[in-house]
Amino acid sequence: MESTRLMRNAEFKRMGLAACVALVLGTATCVLCARPRREKRPNVLLILVDTLRADHLGCYGYTRKTSPNLDRFAQRSMLFETCFSHAPETGPSCAALHSGFLPHETKVLCNGRMPGNIETLAERLRKHGYRTAAVVCNYVLRRGEGYEQGFEIYDDTMNERECVRQLTERVARPATDRAMALLAQFKDEPFFMWIHYQDPHGPYTPPGEYSGMFVDSALKPKALRVNGNESGRGGIPSYQQLGKHRDFHYYVSQYDGEIRYWDGQFGRLLEAVTKLGLYDRTLIVFSADHGEGMGEHDLYFSHGENLHTSMTHVPLIIRYGRRLRGRRGEFVQHNDLVPTILKALGLPMDPRLGGRDLRAGRLEETDIVAAMRGQRWSIIRSGMKLICHGAPGSGHRELFDLRKDLGEKSNLAGRPERRRQIDELARALKTILRTDRLKVAPPPARRLTDEEKRKLKSLGYAH
Repeated sequence: MESTRLMRNAEFKRMGLAACVALVLGTATCVLCARPRREKRPNVLLILVDTLRADHLGCYGYTRKTSPNLDRFAQRSMLFETCFSHAPETGPSCAALHSGFLPHETKVLCNGRMPGNIETLAERLRKHGYRTAAVVCNYVLRRGEGYEQGFEIYDDTMNERECVRQLTERVARPATDRAMALLAQFKDEPFFMWIHYQDPHGPYTPPGEYSGMFVDSALKPKALRVNGNESGRGGIPSYQQLGKHRDFHYYVSQYDGEIRYWDGQFGRLLEAVTKLGLYDRTLIVFSADHGEGMGEHDLYFSHGENLHTSMTHVPLIIRYGRRLRGRRGEFVQHNDLVPTILKALGLPMDPRLGGRDLRAGRLEETDIVAAMRGQRWSIIRSGMKLICHGAPGSGHRELFDLRKDLGEKSNLAGRPERRRQIDELARALKTILRTDRLKVAPPPARRLTDEEKRKLKSLGYAH
């Protein structure tokens, strides 16, 4: 019996040892299983709205309800109150934004081709495994002009026609439909998508109910002349003429109606992003390529004709999950977006990029530069803005204190006590324009067809 008891004890010990080993192995397996998986790289959704003034949006203080969906989006995002584009036209603005370099470096100083040897954001992200797609609605960005660089899918389909000029275009609803389809296609892989909406670029013809939404008969009429060309100086550009309407307030109401129509499609887009489970793992960047004149400095319903804030002050709102919140008052520029995106994704930085990471708690001050067709230049430093008509050291100059006068109503250039300040800003601008970090040659001029010339002219880009 003693031998039997000893055998049983030995068996229990062996079973206990096996159980302990099993417990340890099981625990280790559970620990390995519970180890957090490597976080998926965030997607990037860049949304640009053509010709959108920041001050016609509710989240920027506009009293009309033009942007309820965008306003809600802004409440849980980071909003920059004073962001500036680098040009008052689509081509040079987008070239600077997508490359991270200034217009004199990209050599895109007006609407034209972007050099093929500039590495765009899409190319940078595609090298690191991102799927890339673009949905563009502006004829200036059509395939063949260089803006398609790096995009696996570049959809520039424009099957609609404008009500006034009968030019091909794509409005917000079909653009959103296409973007939603691409989001569904790419949802399981890291992607970069750029959507460039054409609304509210003129002529201002919002559809259906939106055309009467902001018409206010209580406003005292302000009659304008119709210009005989595409310029908005002193009157309505010929390409903007809406029938027999001449009242300033009517045109503004139609511009606002275009924004409200677009805003509804923006709401649809965000709803689709949410339903696909992408909302909190997508870095969403919202901005505009440039603004639009609404009578400031006697320029009406046009752009590309000066470098005032009505042309270059644009909205900028960035969202990434719960990481970015609040309103920022620093002066920032489109040049900051490529560095911000690359750093947010943990990707290598090009040391030539001069922009800042906008997610930083405190931003170092930097000079903000804009260009207009190589004929005018502007620089903002410490809130002071100098506009040079011609070379920085000569020609007519304008000086504004943007911290007190964002609307640029008071030109300080004629005051003797400001001469030293003007000279210092001009010297700083000269230094910047002599610095070329890209060193690319301008692309060879492409001969436009008569049809292309006609379309660009009717878009208001040929003055």
